[in-house]
Amino acid sequence: MFKEKRFELIIEYVNKNGYATNESISKELSIPFTTLRRDLNELHNQNYLIKVHGGAKTLKEKSILEANFSEKISDNIDQKKIIAEKALLCIKPNESVFLDAGSTTYFLAKIIKKDLNNRIYTNSILHAQVLANNGIEDINILPGRLKLKTNAIVGVETINSLKKYYFDVAFIGINAIDSDYNFYTTDEDEAEIKKIVVKNSHLAFALADKSKLNSRSFVKCGDKSQLAVIDEEV
Repeated sequence: MFKEKRFELIIEYVNKNGYATNESISKELSIPFTTLRRDLNELHNQNYLIKVHGGAKTLKEKSILEANFSEKISDNIDQKKIIAEKALLCIKPNESVFLDAGSTTYFLAKIIKKDLNNRIYTNSILHAQVLANNGIEDINILPGRLKLKTNAIVGVETINSLKKYYFDVAFIGINAIDSDYNFYTTDEDEAEIKKIVVKNSHLAFALADKSKLNSRSFVKCGDKSQLAVIDEEV
């Protein structure tokens, strides 16, 4: 079977099922394992599907629901650490920084060091604690209501407080990115906070691993004209 035909069949099969194991793909499409592994690697690199341990899953746009912070922080840890290291390179000494609540921004908070002498604002008590443990002295926690599920501070007080600040650089947590690179979150309050921060920042980055691609959630909070994506791609 020609490679192009195999690719077509694999993509169709994975999209139809949402997720498929290597065993099921090999059996149903009569593709040897060694050939299948090479094909899946190539299809993943070309962004036709997502290769995962033991199989592959579709890149068709899906609806993302909000998970608990404790669940998100244990997902895709290696990817989030890579993203955090790349994001750190975007922070210059003495800059004002906004650090959004979220699991990927949490890993960034863990590696920001005192010697950068940044003034850091955040809507996450957890991030503030991590920054304090790093010896950061200028930490500013926004007022508002604590949303326990995402560990984010939200609400009218948060929004009103943000309107008076301007940040050199901001790092925004994102739940989903569609095929046109529109960015989404699951909550209207959090979306409003992200929009204001992006508007009031010289540079704004969306921190998102590639599992967030080709998906949508409830509320759009930005697009590719406003935010640059930092992912785990080398």
